[in-house]
Amino acid sequence: MPLALDYEQTASLYKRCADADLTMPRIGYSDQDQIYGIVRGAAQFAKDHSIDVLPIGIFATVGHYIFQQLPRYLEAGHRLPSEGGDRSEWRRRITRNARLAVGFMRELVEEGDPDFGRVWITHHYDHGHHTLPGGNLSPNELLRDLELIDLFSSVMFDDSHSPFAANVENSIAYKSFLEENGRRKVLEGCLEEVAAAGKGRSSAGTTDPGEIEAYLERTGFDLVVPSIGTESIHARQVGVDWSSLEELHRRGIGKRLAVHGFSSVRKLPIEEQRRMGELGCVAMNAWSYIPQTIGPELLARAKAILESRDAEKGYAVGFTKDGEPIYDPSNDANIFFGPILDQVRDLKVRRIAESVYEILDNLGFAKLGS
Repeated sequence: MPLALDYEQTASLYKRCADADLTMPRIGYSDQDQIYGIVRGAAQFAKDHSIDVLPIGIFATVGHYIFQQLPRYLEAGHRLPSEGGDRSEWRRRITRNARLAVGFMRELVEEGDPDFGRVWITHHYDHGHHTLPGGNLSPNELLRDLELIDLFSSVMFDDSHSPFAANVENSIAYKSFLEENGRRKVLEGCLEEVAAAGKGRSSAGTTDPGEIEAYLERTGFDLVVPSIGTESIHARQVGVDWSSLEELHRRGIGKRLAVHGFSSVRKLPIEEQRRMGELGCVAMNAWSYIPQTIGPELLARAKAILESRDAEKGYAVGFTKDGEPIYDPSNDANIFFGPILDQVRDLKVRRIAESVYEILDNLGFAKLGS
């Protein structure tokens, strides 16, 4: 079961984290290299700490009005249906990309694989917007496309642009739709989303703990995203409202909170990062730091490779700690073309893997080891 797609398998991985007071990191992706980096970092952590089963989430957005990840899997350029894009072409693109991504995950973490088989994945459909800012139904999502939903472990049904009562009603209807069609997925709700590009229901403040409690009770959803001051579209620390988490914990919500806004968490003292799991945060999304932190490193490496070109030595195959180019005089074509085709990609995978390893370490996942 290294790739969990049905309800029982997915729920068991969240429970594994909850029972250990751990927050499962869910790392976003928009291409295959990012998936590989996530799995590689998790697998190395599992190996180093003698962990037989290491749960980790991998997620992508589909039609998020600010940034769409899954549509970019093969190439970045696309047009949302809400912006005039062809709906049929959009569905083909999304479904193809999801199949490719899931096929890659399944093959990579095949049970018993000596390199990556310790990593057990949940595949999360993030920010599936029922409505867009302004309240109109979103034509960009495929929340009711059962063929696509079958490729995910969990779904975030995001109706945060509707009033609370409508959000509850629409969430209940979505859960019923899946179950009436023989599908059961781990479902995650959202009451408020950070305002982005001038859009969004809430630009400041935190979600009322009473609304979170009522939402979970009325909808029967497994998880909910609390607005606790962490979420930002920028890779910067904007704080954590501990009083909200403490109040939710006192109310006995349980391990049912999924935190967004990793940029606000990653620089906290380690004991505070780990405390989030104790207070009910069973999942935490992380992705924007990859393009905003690792991305510039890749651009700098590409520039350094280009500037390293020597008429006799070719391109640098690497760089010293001081930034001096390293050359290889071999005539091997692998070495000749490697810096041009592979070096930036390999750095990308390595840096994502290192970051995932650090996240797992900071959150205390070593306790799962034997």
